[in-house]
Amino acid sequence: MEANIMGSLPVGRLLRKMSMPLIFSMLVQVLYGLVDSLYVAQLGDNALTAISLCMPVQYLVLGVGTGIGVGVNSVLSKKLGEKDQAGVNLTAGNGFLLLWVVMILFAILGLTAMTSFYQAQTDISEILEMCISYSEVLCVFSFAALHQIIMERLLSAIGRADLTMIPMLTGAVVNIILDPVMIFGWLGCPAMGIAGAGIATVTAQAVAALTGLALNIRFNHNIHITKTSFAVNWPVIGEIVKIGVPVALSQCLIALMAFGMNNILLKLSALAPGIYVIFIRLQSFVVMPSSGMSNAGISIIAYNYGAREKRRIMDTLWVSLRVNLVIAAAGMLIFLLFPRQLLAMFNASAAMSEIGIPALRMIAAALVLTTSTQILSGFLQALGQGTASFVVAISQAAFLLLSAWLLSLTGSAVLVWLAFPIMEVLRFVIAAMMVGHTYQGKLAVLQPQAA
Repeated sequence: MEANIMGSLPVGRLLRKMSMPLIFSMLVQVLYGLVDSLYVAQLGDNALTAISLCMPVQYLVLGVGTGIGVGVNSVLSKKLGEKDQAGVNLTAGNGFLLLWVVMILFAILGLTAMTSFYQAQTDISEILEMCISYSEVLCVFSFAALHQIIMERLLSAIGRADLTMIPMLTGAVVNIILDPVMIFGWLGCPAMGIAGAGIATVTAQAVAALTGLALNIRFNHNIHITKTSFAVNWPVIGEIVKIGVPVALSQCLIALMAFGMNNILLKLSALAPGIYVIFIRLQSFVVMPSSGMSNAGISIIAYNYGAREKRRIMDTLWVSLRVNLVIAAAGMLIFLLFPRQLLAMFNASAAMSEIGIPALRMIAAALVLTTSTQILSGFLQALGQGTASFVVAISQAAFLLLSAWLLSLTGSAVLVWLAFPIMEVLRFVIAAMMVGHTYQGKLAVLQPQAA
């Protein structure tokens, strides 16, 4: 097997090489989300409501795909580190088998369950029709998103995270171009409204998946997929699922938290949910670097665990945390010093600013812990501790919603935001304890490979 940079390149340079493309690509994805919302908003308030109601379905598709992708990424990187070529090939093949089963299930779900799912939430016919048409497209054509994710993860698993930015950027650009064409009927295309937004999304994902396939064929010489790679191997599938299911479930918790927080905030002020949306949008720019380092670190740590290189594993963790500390501290200062200016970007009213300024400052106190915990969770995932990572994710939802609910009993639309620093402190303590336990159980006893 070819020499792999994950076992030879200095950790600092390796982490920078693998994480920067991911961070840049995530920035493009965030900016795309802003642009996409502007297009859909032109269809009216009901269209934005429909998009909001469709978010759980969208999170489910992406969450399951991410779970399978992370599972394949982690197991495959470990097999590479162990120089187990047969295991590498089987992991890739069985990863695709899992993906195809999920793809069929989503198609069935999209064709049979969407109407009853949305009828339970709204009786407004226009919103109902938009939700069904949009979600059916996402589910029936989920193969596009699922294949994009796994193609990117196969590249990341061999240390070529720099290449993953190409399909990501390609998909984002195609999406931005196709959205107005399909939504409003430009260039001779029929105007399809919100269904057009869904078709534009899955088309862009399909283009990104094909781009990822081409890159894997051209550059991925560590994985050789043949007919035998698709032989069902339950131990390999079990490893992928063990890591992937908790990751998928943790991704799906985002929708649950948003739903719970909006219901709590609405009881205090009609403006408070708007503050929450602004916070999520702004926070993403601070969280992206830690997310990129965490994703890159999964491949690096898993590879070096397979190669029994304990020092490189711990160096990856500490370098990630130090770099993250600097970036998150800068983001925290911006939130603390310029909350009024940040809110003005969203055309916030005086009443919203009255609540939002103290809210952003309270939330800022948690940013360093937010991003640090994300890196610790990536460390756990890389070492096969998907369940521990899921416990950390569950604690986030549980502590946030419980703290917010208790603080809401004061009737203050300002004090309720203290739930964020409270939640992050408790979540960080749990993550740190999990990392310490994992170190003692897996790394403290790790012996170098025999020469």
